[in-house]
Amino acid sequence: MFILETLNFVVDILKVPSVLVGLIALIGLVAQKKAFSDVVKGTIKTILGFIVLGGGATVLVGSLNPLGGMFEHAFNIQGIIPNNEAIVSIALEKYGASTALIMAFGMVANIVVARFTRLKYIFLTGHHTFYMACMIGVILTVAGFEGVGLVFTGSLILGLVMAFFPALAQRYMRRITGTDDIAFGHFGTLGYVLSGWIGSLCGKGSRSTEEMNLPKNLSFLRDSSISISLTMMIIYLIMAVSAGREYVEATFSGGQNYLVYAI
Repeated sequence: MFILETLNFVVDILKVPSVLVGLIALIGLVAQKKAFSDVVKGTIKTILGFIVLGGGATVLVGSLNPLGGMFEHAFNIQGIIPNNEAIVSIALEKYGASTALIMAFGMVANIVVARFTRLKYIFLTGHHTFYMACMIGVILTVAGFEGVGLVFTGSLILGLVMAFFPALAQRYMRRITGTDDIAFGHFGTLGYVLSGWIGSLCGKGSRSTEEMNLPKNLSFLRDSSISISLTMMIIYLIMAVSAGREYVEATFSGGQNYLVYAI
């Protein structure tokens, strides 16, 4: 009875994604022989970061819903706003444990693939690894995989694609950076490779946007968070005006001025 209760307790802990990711971080920090304070700090920060990610995704979903509604009302078109964070946050409620395990062992598989094959690439884009682990976990679960088979198969697939995609884009990364010391870790690589191929056929050498000098008064646009915020504010204002004051205030803002709500 005691053994069964203990086993259920451990299983319940592992079912909590934030705790499971924290345990993975704990094992990694201990394996690196970090100081006790660093182990505690790193583990707690990992758990809190995972919780914040889920909370941020909830906020993001809540802010995107009105945009879709205003778009549909203004143009009489049903639109869908694809968003990784939103979809993953929903999937984690049911597939959180498998996602965390596939992500952890997928990283190990990536190292093994890089060590014993010609694909010498270690994928370090953490959030993309996380999203892909979630997608693989969902697909394999729906396909009938479960338990050890689910984690093993998912980890192997993740490890392989983590090494394959950087290799796919390396010829273009080499042209941009002039070296093979860095690779491109992104699971949207097929689109970028296609763009690079088209550019190599019809494009001519041009100055990089990184080398362009913006006027001093516009230098703040180099900060991506600021430029994205301004862009989204403009989009929301356009949608609010297009949808109309009465609709926005009656449906979304609860009586608050529709322009203030959009901002």
